[in-house]
Parts: sequence; structure tokens; C-alpha cells
Amino acid sequence: MSAIQKAIPVALQQQLANSAIRTRQNAEAIYALLDAKQCPVKVADIQEELGIGPVDYKNARQLLESITDAEVYVTQDGLALKKYLTDDQRYWHLAWGLGLLRVSGEQLVMDEDLLLKVPAALRKLLKEKNFRRHDHLSALQGKARQIIGTVGKVLTMYREVDRQLGAALLGTIRDKSFDDAMGVIQKQLKASS
Repeated sequence: MSAIQKAIPVALQQQLANSAIRTRQNAEAIYALLDAKQCPVKVADIQEELGIGPVDYKNARQLLESITDAEVYVTQDGLALKKYLTDDQRYWHLAWGLGLLRVSGEQLVMDEDLLLKVPAALRKLLKEKNFRRHDHLSALQGKARQIIGTVGKVLTMYREVDRQLGAALLGTIRDKSFDDAMGVIQKQLKASS
């Protein structure tokens, strides 16, 4: 086992194993570099230290970013592993990520009509036998499931934030008894979930 592979958690190694060899090796090398540096590292520095070009870097970074277990953060100071970031860096990352989600979500909603056409288009391609490669279809399905999982996690987080904000905004309850007050709170929480 190489020094690079020793630095990478086993679960991450297993997820990387399904990737193209060169991309996987570059992703492992980037992860090991970030782990060794223990701080954000600029793209140019990663490319220079690993001797890889922009395309190899991009492919490896996309692979790492697609694997949640890698916990690779894109920060204003470069790529970093979550375990080495300060709370301030993580708050910036959260605000940035939520901003991206809002903007990209609004952009996706504008193309809802096109997205709704995808299932029919896939059926047509399959019927005409223009789209039969099992590996390609499996990869597309994997990406779709990954997006569903990510959006589901974010939705759950937002629901909890909304619920807590709703409870905080209840204000002063002026009902006569504690039971009446609890009824108001429970109604509000049910409405927000």
C-alpha cells in the first residue's frame, strides 16, 4: 500500500475504486496533499505540486467533490479537508453554498418544462435503440440518485431551520392556560413540518 493510499480512509478508497484509474490516482493524490498541508491549498499549487494539468485536476476535483465522505471543501482560500477548517471558514462555506443553491435552484426552476421532458425523451431513445449502453445508463441513474440524496438532505436541513424559526417567531402567548399555549405551539410546529 502506497503512502498516499495510507492517508486516505478505507471508505473513501472504496468509493474512488469505481473511477477511471488516472482520475482516481489524481483524486487520491489531491486528498493526500490536502491532508498533509492541513489547510486550504490553491488550485495552482495543487497542480504544480502534483504535476497535473487543468483537465486532470478538474476531473479529480469533481470526483472528490462528488463523494460526500471525502469532505473536501471549496473555500475562498482553495481546497481543504473539512477536518482542518475553522468554524469561520465553515460558516463562509455554508453561506456560499446556500447562496449557490438558491441561485442554481431558481435557474433550474426556470427550466422545469425541459426537465419534465426527460423521462419521455429517455423512453424514446430506448425504444429507438439509440441509447442502450448499460454502463452509461447506470452512471446517469447514479448521478440522478446522488442529486436526489443531496437535495433531500438540504431539504431536511431547511425544514428544521424553518421549524425552529417558526417556534421562535410565535412571540408571547396570551392564552389563559399552559395547555392552550402548548396547543398553539403544537399547531404551529405541525403546520411547518
